[in-house]
Amino acid sequence: MTATEGDGAQPLIEVRDLKKHFPIIKGVFSRPAGTVYAVDGVSFQIDAGETLGLVGESGCGKSTVGRTLLKLLEPTSGQIIVRGEDISGNDHKRMLPYRRQMQMIYQDPYASLNPRMSAGEIVSEPFVIHRVATGERQDRVAALFERVGLRPELMHAYPHEFSGGQRQRIGIARALALSPEFVVADEPVSALDVSIQAQIINLLMDLQDEFKLSYLFVAHDLAVVEHLSHRVAVMYLGRIVELTDKATLFDMPLHPYTEALLSAVPIPKYSAESRKRVILRGDVPSPINPPAGCHFHTRCLYAHARCRAETPALREVNPGHWASCHLHDAGVKFPLASPGG
Repeated sequence: MTATEGDGAQPLIEVRDLKKHFPIIKGVFSRPAGTVYAVDGVSFQIDAGETLGLVGESGCGKSTVGRTLLKLLEPTSGQIIVRGEDISGNDHKRMLPYRRQMQMIYQDPYASLNPRMSAGEIVSEPFVIHRVATGERQDRVAALFERVGLRPELMHAYPHEFSGGQRQRIGIARALALSPEFVVADEPVSALDVSIQAQIINLLMDLQDEFKLSYLFVAHDLAVVEHLSHRVAVMYLGRIVELTDKATLFDMPLHPYTEALLSAVPIPKYSAESRKRVILRGDVPSPINPPAGCHFHTRCLYAHARCRAETPALREVNPGHWASCHLHDAGVKFPLASPGG
């Protein structure tokens, strides 16, 4: 059994050994000077109605996974399977039916909106591109505005006239226009104030219940991920190092990198909860020249010789709990600092 296999039901989205490498081109002759290993063999599945949180430090490849999954970036290799159909080799024409079912909410709620188009034009653009709802676009857009918490009379305003939270609501309305099944939410609240973040997160959860949506929720804030996600995948330098349901991940992390991320989550001043702080040594290695063996061994508190020489496989250590760590391959129990101390 692999990390992409479930209980027998067909997943909505399945990703198998997905890779996205960017060549570095230099000089007047455009000669290759290296490769950025942004995504380097990622596998997971997302079931209908499920939210998979994808977390990790900046630059680990999270956003690239989302964009490659939607084929906004062409994968270097691997498979992207939607309801049993491999779409990884589809050209633009063959992707059109899938574009209606797979949408994206972007991180920057201003840069993702065309400043020369009114809010109503932005939300109605998917109808124009796919040539649907010709006679009822105005009514559909007005209904979408109301559903995401915006007054329909704001349809004629332009992006600069809205607040950050309102702009993100416009982006969500645009993503919902074609009634998709699956949405990649690429850090959709990271640019917003904390109070607005909560409103947007609650809106996304309400929309999921109402429209039976599935999300890939990309974030670096574990507190947000814990609130929204059903399962969580932890990513480090282009690879998934741990994958399980959110309760198990927060209560019993199996990878040293997950341990360090959880230890950095702030605890309320008067909370009875305690947590050992784990300080990682060194900086994140470059994705241009990642370390041999386990990518994390240069910063890991428990690294040994095998970690430096051999890449650990992502395997099921406990039922439904996958981790990529040689310590578990050897049956070694290392002193993880659980949230309970």
